[in-house]
Amino acid sequence: MKPLSLWQKRSVTLCAALVLTLLILALAFRSKTIPNMLRADTAAKDSESVVVRKDKIEKSLLLDGELRAVGSRIIYASTSEEAKITYLPPEGSIVKAGDRIVELDSGTILDRIKDTEEKIIAAENEIVKTRAQHESALRSMYVDLSKLWLAFEQAKVRATSPAELISRRENQENLLALEKSKTEYENMLTEIEQKKKEQAAELQVRNIERDKLKIQLDQARSNLDGMNIKAPSDGMVIYGDHWAERRKLQIGDVVWGGFAIVRLPDLREMEVLAQVNEVDGPRLTPGQRARIKLDSYPDTDIQGTVKSIAETAIKANWMAKAKVFNAVISLDKTVMEIMKPGMSAQITVILSETAPQLLVPRSSVEFADGEAKVLRLEGEDTRAVAVTILHSDPLYYAVADNGALKEGDRILKRTRN
Repeated sequence: MKPLSLWQKRSVTLCAALVLTLLILALAFRSKTIPNMLRADTAAKDSESVVVRKDKIEKSLLLDGELRAVGSRIIYASTSEEAKITYLPPEGSIVKAGDRIVELDSGTILDRIKDTEEKIIAAENEIVKTRAQHESALRSMYVDLSKLWLAFEQAKVRATSPAELISRRENQENLLALEKSKTEYENMLTEIEQKKKEQAAELQVRNIERDKLKIQLDQARSNLDGMNIKAPSDGMVIYGDHWAERRKLQIGDVVWGGFAIVRLPDLREMEVLAQVNEVDGPRLTPGQRARIKLDSYPDTDIQGTVKSIAETAIKANWMAKAKVFNAVISLDKTVMEIMKPGMSAQITVILSETAPQLLVPRSSVEFADGEAKVLRLEGEDTRAVAVTILHSDPLYYAVADNGALKEGDRILKRTRN
């Protein structure tokens, strides 16, 4: 066997040094990596474990609903005739008492006011003219009456002349003349009284016509005042529904007296109107507690109570076949900063609840051989523990407090494939 050359000896030495260096580096890396891996494994166990705790198991009913104000003012059109809407504040805007809230077109009413005022002036002029004519007619009749009265008095004097001074024939003529003048005088008195009644009736008709015009004028002025409606209280502007179309009212629509134009809900106290399927309706009773989550603010915790449930079921909407009961949920508090009428809400009504019991997540329980088991962490190890399930809800099992588990134990979650 040939001896190694100098070059070969150097190569072997270099290789041996290289191998030794790699071994040293590997050992060093291993000494640092193993603790990290152990810590990572422990952290993984911690992140996949949960703590056994005591709490209540609830049976609940989930409902959909929306916010509404407990109190609300409705603004009606106060005009006695049709009028066009010329101004509405933006829907959803907040108004204060006294703010302008509705304006209606007043052009037609202003024209009617002017026309009625002119008619009233003409009617009063006609009354003055009629009174003058009546006074003139009565003066003429009283002149005639005075003439007849004079003739009547003269006839009375002649009729009372002594019989021995005048002939019998003349005496009879005087008596006939007296009777005639008396009749004419009395007839004239009767005509005057009848004329007065006719004149009074005519004046009454003229006055009634004028008074009717004044009533129309007052009504028109009242309608004019009703053209500019101010908010009677603070609230949020909610438009009324159009009478013929499936939409809200808008500027340009025509309304009439008594038509609901705007609703002003009072935002200081809110409640939830929920719809309950007719199958679940009998499960609700007033006084049950409820949790409310607003879709727009799911992190806001709101508590409430079932206030009332409708006696009869109705269709959920005009196209639906299923029927629902309307239920009102009162709120323990109203958060005015975020709550607005019409907001969607999810309501959880608590139907019943148990006493506090040991709870374990459903994901931590494994069923095998007719037993329910969980993996309890014991230091770095795990141990299978059999548990007795008493109750459940969609997230947790309530297990018997028989010593197998206790509050504060840490158990593993199981991975479901």
